[in-house]
Parts: sequence; C-alpha cells; structure tokens
Amino acid sequence: MVTVNSISGGKTSAYIAVHYPADYEVFSVVCLDDVRCKVKDPSVLLYAQAKLEKYNNRYGQFIATAEDDKTLKAMMDLEQYIGREIIWVRGLSYDDVLNSGTQTRLPSWARRYCTEKMKLAAIFEWWFYNIGEKCNMRIGFRFDEFDRMERFFNNSDPANFKIPVSCSTKGQRLQKHQIFNWRFVSMPLIKNVITKDVVNSYWIANGWVGGNLFEERRKIEFPAISNCVFCFHKSIETLAAEAILNPEKMNWAAEAENITKNGKSMGKWLDSLVSYEYIINNAEELAKEVLYEMKILGQSCDSGGCHD
Repeated sequence: MVTVNSISGGKTSAYIAVHYPADYEVFSVVCLDDVRCKVKDPSVLLYAQAKLEKYNNRYGQFIATAEDDKTLKAMMDLEQYIGREIIWVRGLSYDDVLNSGTQTRLPSWARRYCTEKMKLAAIFEWWFYNIGEKCNMRIGFRFDEFDRMERFFNNSDPANFKIPVSCSTKGQRLQKHQIFNWRFVSMPLIKNVITKDVVNSYWIANGWVGGNLFEERRKIEFPAISNCVFCFHKSIETLAAEAILNPEKMNWAAEAENITKNGKSMGKWLDSLVSYEYIINNAEELAKEVLYEMKILGQSCDSGGCHD
C-alpha cells in the first residue's frame, strides 16, 4: 500500500517525516487572500508560490496563510533536512469559503468544517489525480494524545471522502454524491509510544530548542504555536498570545465576525461567544501565562482538531 505522511508544519509531524519516511510527504496549506496578512519574507513567499503552483495552480497566486508564517519556513527547511520532496497542496482560501453561498456561519466547535474544506479536500484532490488507490496515511497524534485520537475517529469518517458528482434541478442543496474509500489512517507515534517529550528531545538534540525564544541555534525554527493562528479550538489565552504574535491575522478573524449574509450575522468563532475583538483588546493581560510558558518551556497548540 502506498504510504503518505500528512505533514502539518509542527514538530510532531516533522518527527514522523524524519523517522517514518513515506512514498509521499504532503503539506496542506490553509490560505488567506487578504494582502494585509501577506507573507512578509519575500523568499518564503516566492517558495510557497512555486510549490503551490506545481499541483494547485487554479486558485490564483498564493498570498498568505492562516497559520504562522514560520510554518512555511519550517517546511522549507524540513525538506532540506530529510532530503526528500514535500508536496504542497491547497484548496479554497478562507475568504473564498466564507464568502461562498453555501456557508452562513463561521466554523466553530459546533460547526467544524474548515479542516475538511481547506486541508483535507486539497489532499484528497491531490491523491485522486496522482495516486488513485487506497493509501496508508499517517497522522501525527502522539501517545500522550489518546483523547485527540478518539475524537478523530468518533467525529469523522477517516477512510471515506464524499464529493458531489451532480446536482438536482428540483431544489437547492439536493446533490448526488460519490463516496471514495481512499485511505487507511495510521498513527505511528501512538503505536510506538512516542510522546511530546520524545519529540522535543529529538529536536533539541538536533539543533532546535523547543520553543525557547532565547536560543539562536536552530536548524528548523518551528512556529511557537502551531496550526491556524485564529483556530477556535485554542484557548482564549492562547488566542491572546496569537494576537500579539500575529496581529494582522487575528484582526482578519475579528473582522470576519462582522460578516453578514441576508441581514444575518455569521456568528462568532468561539461557542462561548467571546469576541475576537475583546481578545485582541485585552491581549496583554490574557496572554501573560502563555507568553511566559513560551519563553521557558515552549508552547504546543492546544487545538483539539488538526495535528501538530
């Protein structure tokens, strides 16, 4: 069976790429079209544009990612580190998805459609045109993340992907779908009892100190907090830290809470209804403990969805 490593941009999936080489290493980029969030490093921007145009050139020129820009730089460096190609793919941008006629609410804990539409759909499309047979896809959940593994299998159907193949003319939303049984999901870090400490120890020993902002000697500089900057799975305190580290992207997310369709609000990112504007305006106070932990210990993403 063909093997595919799903690379997210964090330390854990990078560990998988190093220790469990696959036939294909695939990195799915969540995109933004807002030029205010544009990737600041020109060399990283050009690299990302070239990578994404190779397999997904129909979406227009890449501008920005919803993740920390350091995620893209880490993927550049990881490719050199492992000596194998990392394939970059993308789907619709966040702007495209929110502005489409099919979405009337922002994604949240209760309406988590973002990963499927902007990450998984892109990987599936690449698989469909380049592999076309069931593959073994490795996901980066660690041994100390059994709860995330359980949520993954309880809340999704990892083996199947459903795509519309025709639309009924008798009414809206009536579509015929075809189901593809496209992947077997495996989690080698759980199988081999690999924990966060093991992953961090490896990168410390190989030139990267896990999240210590005072250490300059790094072969790969992973983002301080992985996954989408404004992810609703993150705690309010972590989102406040992101507002300090990535203000443009958090401002984009705050503005998204003001989008209306047919006179109705698209709601809030957080089911608690705490607004991102409030988090941004109180970021310094809310983020104190998270920023301290980042300086001393390093900070993992506390997302409950996408892997690190």
